Amino acid sequence: MAAGRNCFILSFPYVFTIAALVLAIFVIIGNLEDHGILSRLYFMRLNTQDLSITVESTTIAATVVDPSFPDFYQVGLWNYCQGTISGDVYTVTNCTTPHGLFYFNPISIIEERLGISDIQNVPSEVNDALNAVRVVSYVMIILYCVSAIFIAMEFIAGFFSFHSRGGSLCTLIISLLALACLVVSTALATALYYVEARAFNDANSTLGTTASTNTTTFGIAWGAAAAAVLATIFWFFSICCGSTRSSRKNEVIYHPVDNPGMHQI
Repeated sequence: MAAGRNCFILSFPYVFTIAALVLAIFVIIGNLEDHGILSRLYFMRLNTQDLSITVESTTIAATVVDPSFPDFYQVGLWNYCQGTISGDVYTVTNCTTPHGLFYFNPISIIEERLGISDIQNVPSEVNDALNAVRVVSYVMIILYCVSAIFIAMEFIAGFFSFHSRGGSLCTLIISLLALACLVVSTALATALYYVEARAFNDANSTLGTTASTNTTTFGIAWGAAAAAVLATIFWFFSICCGSTRSSRKNEVIYHPVDNPGMHQI
């Protein structure tokens, strides 16, 4: 009975640990391909179809400088992709090579693409939003990777929870570390790209850009964080309510004792 109860109790944190790991992996590998489901898992999309730039006091459309200039850019954890827009259909044409320490600065990317050293009509709000991009992106990448490692360790450590309360405590500590890394990294991503998207939307009158964050990706990211929270709660519950001691330790074994009097005639 005790073993069955332990299995039942420990099944809950395991389910949420697996869910957190799978969802976190989807966020981590999003935008790595220019087709399929991964191409739809990005943090932010920047529409540059009507981009206008001012160079040496002259304002021109980006497509005048480069007729094949992308209609949009979208960014993931490791790279960015670009593509074309036809009506309401966004088609990713190619993605950059994933980079270990990646950050997305679209103004620098546009300047490099057009061969321009300085776009003069970039509003201060956009520059302010981009100032923290590098540091925040680096921290976000590190924390997402560390959180995935901790969740995988949590899954493995969970097997020891069936045998001892010490194993359950160890798993709980790992779970707390995974939760902290996952929540902080997701909060950083949400804040970073929300602020960046708002800055480019506010710059629509000067740059002609619009931007949006991807509710699907952030839904998955916060879903992973929620699953990690529930996993941590149930790991704690398993320590309080799950009996991890072997029932054999509590058994009292009786041995028959010979009565000397029984052998007397």
